[in-house]
Amino acid sequence: MPQTQKKNLFATSEKEAAKCPFGLCDGSGIIAYRGTFDTRICDCMQLQIAKTRMKFAEIPNEFRELKINDFRTDCYKTEIGQKLAYMAKKLAIEYIKKFDSIKESGKGFYFYSQTKGSGKTRLMASIGNALIKRHFKSVRFLTTNNLLDEIKNTFQTEGYSKLMEQIKRVDILMLDDFGGERPTDWVNEVFYSILNDRMTAKKITFFTSNAEAEALQYGERIISRVMKMAMPVKFPEESIREAMAKKENESLMTLLMER
Repeated sequence: MPQTQKKNLFATSEKEAAKCPFGLCDGSGIIAYRGTFDTRICDCMQLQIAKTRMKFAEIPNEFRELKINDFRTDCYKTEIGQKLAYMAKKLAIEYIKKFDSIKESGKGFYFYSQTKGSGKTRLMASIGNALIKRHFKSVRFLTTNNLLDEIKNTFQTEGYSKLMEQIKRVDILMLDDFGGERPTDWVNEVFYSILNDRMTAKKITFFTSNAEAEALQYGERIISRVMKMAMPVKFPEESIREAMAKKENESLMTLLMER
């Protein structure tokens, strides 16, 4: 049905329809079919939910608008680097396409590479964006150091239980730079508590790390859970930050010089 017909059929007036960016409802997020008791959720409510979840996710501004297709494999200099990047991108695309079949497994990805700036965080954030916008999942993105700082700041307060509950129950948890902190007994206990609860509830967790899962400096209980919860995906051993900056500058120059 054409958009104009939908507007006249579902919205009670032109003025009310203007409140909905799609012109389908009266701004309430509910489409009511005249002459019936039938209703359905309007696309504008789904849009608002996605916006709220994007804010909650706390994905860094640098990555907040990224799509998986924005991940460039041609920035890598070596053939093996390009092949690894292509495979990681393909897996991410297929994961989103087949998410409805995958989600019950509780499986995420474990992106690893010893080289900083290899694109791990960038691709993980892009997956998070897609899960929010396409599958309407709640996502929380945290570097492990920031997560531990938040937990320390709320420890022995009412906020501690609330924070731990959020981390354990959010649909998708994304832990960036996993293994980058000193693995004290307290750190091991915190991560064991989080990962064990998420594993038993089949909550999906993604990781980026500078080490293979087997080489993490955590206790065996944590390592075994990481390996159970996430499929390892090797990233190139080369940084692409400078290469990406150069390509972005070249694209900008081309745009500026166009007549």
